[in-house]
Amino acid sequence: MTGADRDHPLMPSPRLLLPFVLLLATGCQTFDYDLRNLPFPVGASPINDTSAGDRFVLTGKHVLWVHGLAGESRPDVAAELLANCLPCAGIADFRVQVGASFHDWLATHLSLGFVRMKTVTVTGLRIRPR
Repeated sequence: MTGADRDHPLMPSPRLLLPFVLLLATGCQTFDYDLRNLPFPVGASPINDTSAGDRFVLTGKHVLWVHGLAGESRPDVAAELLANCLPCAGIADFRVQVGASFHDWLATHLSLGFVRMKTVTVTGLRIRPR
């Protein structure tokens, strides 16, 4: 590459491109959910009497298609709780974890990162109604 090619007005400097390349390479994936419309209270605090309820674990997949530009598929946490935890007086020790299993990692890397998969795990203690 000659000096004239490098100084072309439409050719950006490699130093200017580096932050954008690093930003794309370290893109993060967030997962948010809304539990306001549930007919029972949900809390993250554990309760002392664990015999008052039953532990549950729900899993789903969160997928970003083409880095989120072509959309995303996310599990509906509120709908899953309604379908799997009713009847209940509430949920205690509520946790949501997002991570990649080996199969998620493999699917993400075989698609060259265009399909980014994560496993969403929802755990908690379903408090039995009285």
